[in-house]
Amino acid sequence: MAYVELINAEKALKIGLPALVRITMVKELEGEYKSNVVDIDLARRILFLSIPSYKGRFIPIPKGVRMTVNLFDRSSIYEFDTVSLGVIKRDNIYVIPVPFPETVRKTERRKFVRIPLYLEGRFYLSDEADAESYAFTTRNISAGGMLMVTKKYLKMGDIIYVDLKLDNELSLNKQKSKIVRQDEQTDEGFMYGVQFLDVPPSLEKALVKFIFQKEIKMKAVK
Repeated sequence: MAYVELINAEKALKIGLPALVRITMVKELEGEYKSNVVDIDLARRILFLSIPSYKGRFIPIPKGVRMTVNLFDRSSIYEFDTVSLGVIKRDNIYVIPVPFPETVRKTERRKFVRIPLYLEGRFYLSDEADAESYAFTTRNISAGGMLMVTKKYLKMGDIIYVDLKLDNELSLNKQKSKIVRQDEQTDEGFMYGVQFLDVPPSLEKALVKFIFQKEIKMKAVK
């Protein structure tokens, strides 16, 4: 379960944090868009966001549009409701200023929240270039590991190297991993709990963000 608390925004919001901008009140702009914090002017109480984008297309947010902003660091998500102050040019780049919030909703999450997800991938028993690959299908995934089904028999403690495309911008490439659980065999094959090992901080952050975005979409469908 996620734990949410209200904290002082100045302690949490920093330049460079990735952001997800969500608009629900304007039908023409309804959706979720990627952005990041470009600058912060505490004297004027303004936070500057890069122009949000969707699939590589920039989405200028007109003045007066209300939106919810989620910002991410390695361990938490910070959320606040705000309004666009229009598109301006600052230091030769176009940005969207919004009022700097007094407080934000900080979500302390289990480090590795799992979501159901069915994707096909391949794994190897070594990281050699010519290593044989084996097919698997995920059943769920988190920033720390996954549950997978494969025809290949593995043992507890086995080290594998995972290739898995999560979306067009995020993939695991020969990600070192470890078999940490073996479940009952099914008609589809052997089911294993897999722990990702030696995950770079940038990849972990991308995985956390990916899973959070998937969670939002799943809740919206419900």
